[in-house]
Amino acid sequence: MRASSAGGCVRGKAVVMSAAAFLAVFGAVAETRIEEGFVPMFNGRDLAGWEGATNTYCVTPEGYLTCTQSDGIGESGVKNLWTTRDYTNFTIRFDVKLPPNANNGLGIRTPPNGWCSREGMELQLLDDWGDMYNGSNRLADVHYTGAIYGVVAPARKVNGDSYLKKPGEWNSVEVTADGPRVKFVLNGATLVDADVSQYSTDGTVPADGIRRPGLHNKSGRIHWCGHGHNIFWRNIRIKEIR
Repeated sequence: MRASSAGGCVRGKAVVMSAAAFLAVFGAVAETRIEEGFVPMFNGRDLAGWEGATNTYCVTPEGYLTCTQSDGIGESGVKNLWTTRDYTNFTIRFDVKLPPNANNGLGIRTPPNGWCSREGMELQLLDDWGDMYNGSNRLADVHYTGAIYGVVAPARKVNGDSYLKKPGEWNSVEVTADGPRVKFVLNGATLVDADVSQYSTDGTVPADGIRRPGLHNKSGRIHWCGHGHNIFWRNIRIKEIR
């Protein structure tokens, strides 16, 4: 059995590990907290259940999902990783760790290879502390972590700081999509709780001129939106709402 390694990832259908590596991988998997009604979406060993940019996303020796840095930006979806099946109403939970100036996103109800923020819905994952996105480079409020990208701005602390932890620390995220209601909880704080049916898909609400025909989709794939930044995920699990 043979496997290759690229960007700190293990690749191949089968992997031969040292005892230390084995414990690292399965120790990470064992950290997954599967609450009642939730099922794991990532097994810590391979990309079973996911398709799309399987050369851009891979599994680290520690059992984390990561997006490699070398494959660039993929606004159209060609650099995204998405589930092999559709989801309608659900709660998804995961831990995520961002390096400085990282950018990614959680796409929901988006078709395969779709542009999440337009053909579906994107919940932003961004290093809110990064100098690329602050000062003279400050983004619009609807582009920071927790935002329904381009549509609904996330809450921030009283002093204006982000609820996101500093780069290199793990963050806990919970996103619920139940009909038109979408809720984003970061480290226990609710950043967004919105009814997306009140927002237009034609670019007039909000008035940014960008059409978002997928904003009101009933179902679709769950995506990780690749921007070539070395982000890490663990404990990805989901509970469907029937």
